[in-house]
Amino acid sequence: FGSSSSWLQWHRRPERASSPTSSAHATTPAAMLRVALRARAVARGDVQSSARPWAEQTKRRSCQGSRPLRSAAEAKTGDGISVDVEYSGLWGQITTFPKRRPFATNIMVATVKTSCADLVIQKCAEGKKEIDWKRNGVFTAFGFAYLGIAQWFIYVSLFTRLCPNAIKFANMSWAEKLKFRAGQIDLVKQTVYDNFIHYTFVYFPVFYMFKELIQADSSKGGGIDVTKIGENALSKYWNNCVTDNLYMWSLWVPGDLLVYACPIWMRLPLNHVISLAWTMILSNLRGSEK
Repeated sequence: FGSSSSWLQWHRRPERASSPTSSAHATTPAAMLRVALRARAVARGDVQSSARPWAEQTKRRSCQGSRPLRSAAEAKTGDGISVDVEYSGLWGQITTFPKRRPFATNIMVATVKTSCADLVIQKCAEGKKEIDWKRNGVFTAFGFAYLGIAQWFIYVSLFTRLCPNAIKFANMSWAEKLKFRAGQIDLVKQTVYDNFIHYTFVYFPVFYMFKELIQADSSKGGGIDVTKIGENALSKYWNNCVTDNLYMWSLWVPGDLLVYACPIWMRLPLNHVISLAWTMILSNLRGSEK
């Protein structure tokens, strides 16, 4: 190898050749960032041992940070009924209540709307000086129990199972609705189910039952005969079924096409807006009938 000094120079050559690379690697932005993040984690107490691999800590942290993103993506799929919205102040709490609490909103709107519709007909259309509170009780009880509670099960729970694309279609934009064929089919199916099965065989019989039960005169013979009330109610509906259903279909076939196309949280509130007109028709048509 020659002299000892020349051997030392040859032996150090790899170190001198590799040192610029190592120095550059140590001062790259990525390396500096890793050092800074590790120092910050140590200061916060997140890292208890220097032996824990930094990559493992980074992986754990990134998984935790991705949870809100997954939740946000799931919220955009259009499969929810109630909506989680941010609000501030009393006014924000009031204006967002229908989206946050659609079931409670439906009960309140159904009860108040049905009662008010009958009062308007009694005072304005029929010109009564005194309100028939027993008759108004029929509409108030029917609005609360059937339109508020039972129809939630029918429209939101049952129909969305019979028509699996209903909620997704309802929560789409109008441009997306025009391209979603399965949702359009479910829109037509819900309209058919509602008008030709629900209204005809459930809604009207229940209405006549409420009417007969509340307006029944129990003073004549020791209480109310439930069997007789059922027979009278169904008999009256049988006599009026053609007229009642023709009135119903003329309003609700086009109305349902709009109701079932709107966002799901807005379904029953919009239904009640149209139903306000229908309840006035029903009150005028059958309210004063004995």
